[in-house]
Amino acid sequence: MGNFYELWVVVSIITGVLGVGDNLVHEPGRCVTYGFSNETFYNVYNNQPKDLLDVEAKQIIKEHCPIYIGQPLCCNTAQLRSFVDQVKMAAAFLKECGSCWRNFRLILCQQMCSPDQSTFMEVLEQEKVPGKPDRALSFRASITKEYAVKLWQSCANVRNPIIPGTALDLICEHQCTYMGLLRTLGYDKARGGRAPYYTEYNVGNAKENSIQPLHADVLRHCNEPTETEDACVCDDCPDSCGGQNVNVTIPPPVEPFQIFGMDGIAAIMGALYVLLALLIGLHCLCRYISRQTQLESDSASTNSNYDDAKRGLVKNLRFKMISKGQTIESCIANGFYGWGKLCCSNPWKTLLGSLIGVAVCISGLYYFTITTDPIKLWSSKNSVARQQKEFFDEHFTPFYRTTQIIIKAPSLEDKEYYITSNQKNVKFSSVLTYPVLREAMKLQNEVENLTATLDDGTVVTLQDVCYKPLAPDNMNCAIMSPLQWFQNKLKNLDIDRHNRVYLDHLYYCARNNLSPSDSQNIGIPCLGVFGGPAITNVVYGGYNVSTNETTEDDYESASSILITIPLNNHMTNNDAAEAWEKEFLMMMKAYTSDVIEVTFSAERAIEDEISESSFQDLYTVFISYGLMFLYVSFTLGKLQISCGSNVVQAKAMVGLSGVIIVLFSVACSLGIFSYFKWEATLIVIEVVPFLVLAVGVDNIYILVQALQKDPPKSVASVPKQVAIVFGRIGPSMLLSACCETVAFSLGAMSTMPAVRNFSLYAALAVFINFLLQCTSFLSVITWDLRRQLSGRYDCFCCLRNQRVESASTKKGIVTLIVEKYWAPALFSSVCLRAAVVALFFFISCASIGVMNKIEIGLDQTVALPHHSYLGDYYRDLSTQLRVGPPVYFVFYNDNDRWQRFPKAAAQNEVCMGRTCNETSALNHLKNQAKISSYSYIAMPPNSWIDDYFSWLDPTFDCCRLYFNNTFCPSTDRTSVCYPCMKKSDGPRPPQHIFFKHLPAFLSDNPNADYCAKGGHALYASSVSFANSKVDQSRPIAIQSTYFSTYHTPLHTSADFIGAYKRSLEIAEEMSQSVSNMTVFPYSVFYVFYEQYLTITDETIVNLLFCILAVFLMSFLLLGLNLGPALITTVTVAMITADMFGLMYVWGITLNAVSLVNLVMSVGISVEFSSHIVKSFTVSTRKTKTEKAYEALVKTGPSVLSGITLTKFVGIVVLAFAKSKIFEIFYFRMYLGIVILGALHSLVFLPTLLSFIGFTNNYHGYKSAMYGESQTPESDDMSPADSGVNMKLSPDPVHGGGSDPIISTPQLSRYTNGPLHKTTAPLTPPSYTAWTLHNSDQSYGVQV
Repeated sequence: MGNFYELWVVVSIITGVLGVGDNLVHEPGRCVTYGFSNETFYNVYNNQPKDLLDVEAKQIIKEHCPIYIGQPLCCNTAQLRSFVDQVKMAAAFLKECGSCWRNFRLILCQQMCSPDQSTFMEVLEQEKVPGKPDRALSFRASITKEYAVKLWQSCANVRNPIIPGTALDLICEHQCTYMGLLRTLGYDKARGGRAPYYTEYNVGNAKENSIQPLHADVLRHCNEPTETEDACVCDDCPDSCGGQNVNVTIPPPVEPFQIFGMDGIAAIMGALYVLLALLIGLHCLCRYISRQTQLESDSASTNSNYDDAKRGLVKNLRFKMISKGQTIESCIANGFYGWGKLCCSNPWKTLLGSLIGVAVCISGLYYFTITTDPIKLWSSKNSVARQQKEFFDEHFTPFYRTTQIIIKAPSLEDKEYYITSNQKNVKFSSVLTYPVLREAMKLQNEVENLTATLDDGTVVTLQDVCYKPLAPDNMNCAIMSPLQWFQNKLKNLDIDRHNRVYLDHLYYCARNNLSPSDSQNIGIPCLGVFGGPAITNVVYGGYNVSTNETTEDDYESASSILITIPLNNHMTNNDAAEAWEKEFLMMMKAYTSDVIEVTFSAERAIEDEISESSFQDLYTVFISYGLMFLYVSFTLGKLQISCGSNVVQAKAMVGLSGVIIVLFSVACSLGIFSYFKWEATLIVIEVVPFLVLAVGVDNIYILVQALQKDPPKSVASVPKQVAIVFGRIGPSMLLSACCETVAFSLGAMSTMPAVRNFSLYAALAVFINFLLQCTSFLSVITWDLRRQLSGRYDCFCCLRNQRVESASTKKGIVTLIVEKYWAPALFSSVCLRAAVVALFFFISCASIGVMNKIEIGLDQTVALPHHSYLGDYYRDLSTQLRVGPPVYFVFYNDNDRWQRFPKAAAQNEVCMGRTCNETSALNHLKNQAKISSYSYIAMPPNSWIDDYFSWLDPTFDCCRLYFNNTFCPSTDRTSVCYPCMKKSDGPRPPQHIFFKHLPAFLSDNPNADYCAKGGHALYASSVSFANSKVDQSRPIAIQSTYFSTYHTPLHTSADFIGAYKRSLEIAEEMSQSVSNMTVFPYSVFYVFYEQYLTITDETIVNLLFCILAVFLMSFLLLGLNLGPALITTVTVAMITADMFGLMYVWGITLNAVSLVNLVMSVGISVEFSSHIVKSFTVSTRKTKTEKAYEALVKTGPSVLSGITLTKFVGIVVLAFAKSKIFEIFYFRMYLGIVILGALHSLVFLPTLLSFIGFTNNYHGYKSAMYGESQTPESDDMSPADSGVNMKLSPDPVHGGGSDPIISTPQLSRYTNGPLHKTTAPLTPPSYTAWTLHNSDQSYGVQV
């Protein structure tokens, strides 16, 4: 599949005229030539013209020279036949514009046949032939300047149907003027032209009085109709556009959302922040007034709630909700206590059962597969772009595999050279100098000779796998390279012909890619050896592009040359191509040169690099996990002065068990999905363990540190004490696990495979981790406590310390920092806390304000290792290319399968010739090329249907049949063949002919001598047929077809996204131009960039659902407590919003990888905030400030050491990962998640709770509703907001610790004894009292 394989056309015009000898007469009604002297030259004939008697000759005159119908002429039938053969090649380029085509033929008709030939023609040279008339060798033709200009103007804007530019650019072999056109018509091969003999055009006054120059009155302007055809269309003739603007207008850009000239979102968030700041200030003012009047605002607020509870139905309903919430919390707490006691009493059975379950799940890894296929990673099976890609591959041919080398020579100097043909000095860049071209030629030849060997021993050469557009006639590979202009031969670089060298040829071929012979320079073709052109904007890179239509691109300023080798691509087996590409990459990695610098790539290169770097980065991940394990192991235990005691108090086995449980959780998740044949991705393997470790380690710290504060007294009491602590901590673990599991499950609704897979694996892994912590880890803790109380060494249980010491009561460093320094400082004043809340709200509002400014996309180089060779290649690719990727507009119809397409009405809706509808689909696409800066369409489309019509036209002599009615190739000039169509059939094929000859057109190779319109090279795979069931070789309908063009150069993700988006719009507009057909665009990159069209909506929906799940689960598991649930949700939302601000500041783009991390940040944010909020809600302190202070002191150290410091240790290692994707999307984003989570949980959340920490104080409501009086707690905590002397009272039950006195029903506190149900006076029916006994005392706990 290529867009560059139309062969050149030779405008080989015989301008036969009689010259003036010394005795030739020049007067009206007299000739100077008549008939052939041989096959090339005309006879000198200075006599009267002769009548045409031959019917064929009369028909030719009628068709091509209608101004001479019925007149005696100075030409015979042989001359006219030769004329027809010669002009048919030019017809392929000029015929679409009737006036141009008429004028072009007319000047040749006048020179050859005019009955007044001698009045404007002179013979400059003639040769005597014995016994025969003299032979005319060269001529002079006199024409007025008006004639020359009018002839040129009628054709000046006719488009080249093959490559961008005009038809005259191809005919003149460079940008054409009227004199350039005349030189092309008159120069023979000796003068660098193509005419068989030389004709000098004298423009202006005649050199002889008897010579009268041709006048322009016989010519037609391009906007004038001819004798048989309409005027040229607007695209080929600006004057035909009338009052219309030739240029298609670019729609005005969409106005950005603004408020009072400011960014709309930023303005809204600014106003919201001002409102929040005012509310915070008002709250502080009220607190200040309350303190001045000796009233504690928190107590007043609480008492007012009690009074309000007596006032009506609303408070009564709230009381009932609180009662139900307390019942839920009680059931959950009691359930965890009972479950913990069961597991801890039977640790072996529990562990065995867990291991059996894990083994069953992990067994699924037998079916485990991992995919690195980019399409499967980034595009859903239901993706429209993926389905369209599969449709294209199935009905046509998969897009070829690309191997490419970019060559630069920065160390060499440019060279200035005088171009003789253009008579000017031209500066050639260093990459176009002889040493570079010679080195590049050697490299290209080495690549062509490269071989690979398959596993079965088969030897693969480039010829076996390369794309050969003209096979089987031409078996050369379509290597796109400027070295094709030298026929890929070193010796051609050394040609010196008439002081014209390789630079002359380079200059010429850069402007004449289709030329079969550069006869005016070194005499070799520009056309490539594979039969097609090496197009300049494909083989030159980095040159200066002209900004207007009047000047040409500065090709000689190219900073690179490109060698592109397309390989055949197959839907199933590409082993041979991949093996050859592997050898190519190995060779290029080892290539060195003192002359040139190269960057390179192959189709498999990026997948190889990503796979290699990803597996290498797994080592970095493992090191990260190892460091986190070591940190957990050393910080869980309480160290003593005695070394032996340190080994006893250590928790290495506990830490190792926790990490193993995390790995088991991930493995189980992978195993379970493997049973269902789900393919895993490297993102799952790299990210999910990080997430589960964050959740698991936090729970480990909370459990272990709670047991260290409230340790068992003896080995026998271990199961009960662990169960009691688990009953207290379990609900918090359940809260975070459920929030995360449900949030990730909702994230699985994403249509992006990477996000969906991560969400599913993460949800299952988090839930399994929670189950294993509730079973296996409890068993491990039970064993570890027994070991510790028995004085046995950690990790070496057989060794025992003879001196058994009780666990240290000293607090850890992190606990001391939080309790003695951080909490008192944070709660030192109301103003400070208000400023903290205001600052965090400001950051969140600012982050939301810049969300719409975050770039979308993923730079390919980000996925590569830091020093990957592909990094340099992609940088060169983005700066050097001057043409974008090809784009195909596919037409299909599943209903009638285009059986109506042979009808003219259907053709006119699609084609873009002059008889087609102005609003046809291809005309619309062609117009888009005029506004390429907006449409991303670089050039008009290649239209097989228009070329098919030209191919069928008997004028071109392309479609011919043998007498047995089989196709006769245009190259067969010896057999007798007849045209497929008659001229009487008209310009369009009849319906019965349309399908009959279409397969022959698609298999016919173009050739320079006879037919340039053969469709094999350009359109071989453009049409998908539905064949007859009776005769499978006979097509009866078109299932689908495509028309191709190119995108403009695309450099950034924004360019690729914009090109795809605009192509979708163009395809929709084209669909409206045709009946019963649908159009869709396809390019090789669309399947990867489709996600970015919806990623903003995907992000919003996914995060909103995740946050909604957090709220619902928090509300349910916090005892139907709306306030704490809202605060938890707000905190999680603020962390997520701040992540967007972080992405904006750090330049992190929004894509599937960052969206996965954003979804993960919701889960980790829950882990950061839920434990603080849960601790606040179960606190028995009377004021919000005291509750918030206690929650920070009790839970803050676990959050800081369990998540923050643990993750920080692991994250630092990721900074040394080899791939940029780890550095940017994992190191930076993970670091941001941990820092933002820690700041919000340890700074913002306690301060916010101290202001608006709603809580279900059930005891106060019960007293208010049933007339009880409240008994104040015994509490040493200072109620003053200054908080300087704020501290927690000792626990009278255990003689120490930081637990508050337990006497209210808000928190169920368990001790080492059994639970006994008792009667509770003055309680509502659903209220139950429990008495907890231990050996020394008992106290009541109302639940």
